[in-house]
Amino acid sequence: MSLSLCLTGAVLGCASPAATRARLTYPSSAAAIPVRHASAAPSRSVEPPGAVPTTPATIGAPAAFTAFGDAPFASDGPLLLEASASDGRWLAVCQARKDSDGDGKRAVNFGPLGDAHGDALERYLIAPSEELTIDGLLQATADGRYALLMQSGALVLWDSQSGQRLDLSALGADARLSAESFSELRTADFDANSQRLLYVRAPSGAANQRLIVRSLLDGREREFDPGPGPIWRARFAPGGAFALLDVMTEDSNKNGRRDFPAPLLTTPRTCAARPGRFHTFQERGDRPERVLLPLNGAAAIHEPALLMAVGDAFLLRDEDGALWLERAGKKRLLEPAACKGRLVHADALRELFIVGCAQKKKTGRVSLELITRSDRKALGVELASVELDRELSDSPRLVALYPGSDSALFDADHLDVQPLQSGDVVLATRAGHALLRRGQTLLFYDADSHAELALPFALDKYPDVFVTQPFAFVSPVLVNLDTAQAASVNQARPLALSNRGQLLIASGDRASSGLVNGPLRWLTPAL
Repeated sequence: MSLSLCLTGAVLGCASPAATRARLTYPSSAAAIPVRHASAAPSRSVEPPGAVPTTPATIGAPAAFTAFGDAPFASDGPLLLEASASDGRWLAVCQARKDSDGDGKRAVNFGPLGDAHGDALERYLIAPSEELTIDGLLQATADGRYALLMQSGALVLWDSQSGQRLDLSALGADARLSAESFSELRTADFDANSQRLLYVRAPSGAANQRLIVRSLLDGREREFDPGPGPIWRARFAPGGAFALLDVMTEDSNKNGRRDFPAPLLTTPRTCAARPGRFHTFQERGDRPERVLLPLNGAAAIHEPALLMAVGDAFLLRDEDGALWLERAGKKRLLEPAACKGRLVHADALRELFIVGCAQKKKTGRVSLELITRSDRKALGVELASVELDRELSDSPRLVALYPGSDSALFDADHLDVQPLQSGDVVLATRAGHALLRRGQTLLFYDADSHAELALPFALDKYPDVFVTQPFAFVSPVLVNLDTAQAASVNQARPLALSNRGQLLIASGDRASSGLVNGPLRWLTPAL
């Protein structure tokens, strides 16, 4: 899970559909946003019959974090891991626990499109002190404490520390999912600091919909009017001071309705192996408008030229394709229209951008330019054409670049590009260190000294790679990215890696589909 930064700011020049630009106060931090208690709403049970009892529909005070330890957990039988907390405190799995097809054994196999055959797979959320039957896990906070679940068709906020659950559907939350693969969750989101939840409340349709920002610390909520039009998607903008909304404000296909760009689902799709079917929908429905909603209570910003909020400024692309940075009503040209620029990297903390500019004599190639607060310069690097803008990064110091078969690292502190050897793969970066794979060798690169340290271990021919900061596992080597050292060597084929350096191990071998047999256990290597 990526991290973002909550940045403070001053005053922004913003835009509306009218020609006149208004000014708004840039939100400072989540703590500064006034909140109110949510109105009472009837709660309903979301637990399937025969499972654990339903807890009160409130999130209480935090309890002590409980780990699995080294003991086995989860039932035996075919199992597919779907997600795990970064610290290993819970797992979301699909498992066949019954001989549902009556053939006298429990077995599951997958077809060429990922469809499961054999005994029925059911979804479970497994924690050290409880186990829940779920329709699906939709999202979790970066620290792993909170998760959004679907249970019996209801959207549920679950606190892994207290075990308490809040039925958001009973509070009027829009729990409908998108049929698009990997983008199912539409109108709910956790912020990067694991402190707030955003969701859309629409108890009686789009006419009365509201955007709700809920504090995960005390359960207090603030309500925002998003304006007219059904909300297709809603999430926190990087930095957390705005909500990004995709709103159906116009009947762009002129069929007399406002149609979403994809069909809706009431529950997640059934368990399947990946890769399998990929569901996408092109030229369907109307085109949503991107709306930036300040979370300080200011009016929504409707600006067709807006790309993103960057610190206390707006990044804009005008009708001609020029890139501008606007702050407090003043605009600075970043790239002219002739560049046809697309963002390759954006860093709000340093106010730094890498832009790919189209080349007149080299079709399908872009040259990279670095833009800082005071300068613009060519980086001397070419990439294949970039069609889409990257979103704001979490401001890493080192950024991997791949010009053809070559490899390089951009250093955001030194503002230069450090070439690597051709074919090098950057597996992870942390501060001034980069973990590289060069053939069957694993190396650490130090950006300050430009020195390389090769680890004295041969990698598997086709290594498993897991990165959960500050650890990385490249089979068979577990490395600590903070110390730039190997932590241990393990021949197991893990299912996941925790931020404590633990490896999730199954009882038997792992199939190419990811299917294993339970039970599972967290293996704690000697670090």
